[in-house]
Amino acid sequence: MSSSHAYIEDPGDLIAAIPAMLGFVPERSLLIVVLADSECHPPSDSAQVFAIMRFDLEMPPGHCGEPAEIIAAAVDRVCASADSTEVLAVVVDDNATATDSGPHPALITDLVERLADDRIGLEGAWAVTAIEPGSRWWSLLDPSSQGVVPDPQSSDVTAAMNEEGKPVYASRSELVALIQPDFQAVERVERLLPTAHAEVRRRAAVLRRDDNPDGGLRWGIERVLGLIAAHDAGALPTDAESAQFAALVVDDRVRDALMATALSNYAQAAQSLWTYLTRSLPLPERAQAAVLLAYSAYVRRDGVLAGIAVQTALDAVPYHRFAILLEGALEIGLDPHSMRRLGRSGAEIVRGVGIEIDLPEDRS
Repeated sequence: MSSSHAYIEDPGDLIAAIPAMLGFVPERSLLIVVLADSECHPPSDSAQVFAIMRFDLEMPPGHCGEPAEIIAAAVDRVCASADSTEVLAVVVDDNATATDSGPHPALITDLVERLADDRIGLEGAWAVTAIEPGSRWWSLLDPSSQGVVPDPQSSDVTAAMNEEGKPVYASRSELVALIQPDFQAVERVERLLPTAHAEVRRRAAVLRRDDNPDGGLRWGIERVLGLIAAHDAGALPTDAESAQFAALVVDDRVRDALMATALSNYAQAAQSLWTYLTRSLPLPERAQAAVLLAYSAYVRRDGVLAGIAVQTALDAVPYHRFAILLEGALEIGLDPHSMRRLGRSGAEIVRGVGIEIDLPEDRS
């Protein structure tokens, strides 16, 4: 699921905006667009998008129940979180045709009925073979309604996402590949971990003996903030620095403090660093980098990347408490704005040990 607050005025515009809102170009997918009331009074012929949910057209093995039942239950949870009663649907299927009845109209009809039981209206449903300029879209509720998809690159939503530094990937698999382990780097870092853990413990012990109980925490936060600043300037961490990061974030207080970076001027550099470290760290250390990546992606309204990172963390540590918290928030579609309080709590930890961190929202 991905979150957005874009305004949509036309089915073609909606379809063209989907890759930017989702973060990748979907194929063979059912997209459910959750609408939300706006406090800004948009034009009467437009709708505000709260979130977009993606489902495979073919349910993976092991799922029990009818597809429409499973989808409707997931949509109901997100609509409850958004206080929404209206959704839209878009089917992307390269095998579909406007003249072929196929399975899609039946699925949409079933969804209409199941969502109506939860007092959710499916206000429009369209199909398209591919989201690319010139593709024809057609309505699955009114066969006479058809049109052409404009260039997604000219979409206002795409422009807004580009300004925020959010790329659009060619496919979900390309997005997943971003955080696949680099096994050579993992092996190199793993060899350095015992030394890194010993050094972190030694420094903490020295600072405690010097009557500075928070000194180890401050030193750890400063070390990682230094890595972020260096990464922002174009430097990748060395294997030794990656190993030291893994040793430092064993302390959950360090990890929690670093969540503040998602709200800072270094948010993009921090997210890029977490991505690199998720690929470079061995198990179970990978989990801490992955949850930092997941949190950063979440508050930046990139729900798809957040979900992939959460799953990566849970694969590394199945009962990771913070990963489970994020997974639950994604499942119910909790507004990313509500999650920002965790970053502000992290900033309190940072400031509590005497480190200044600039959060632009504090000045707004």
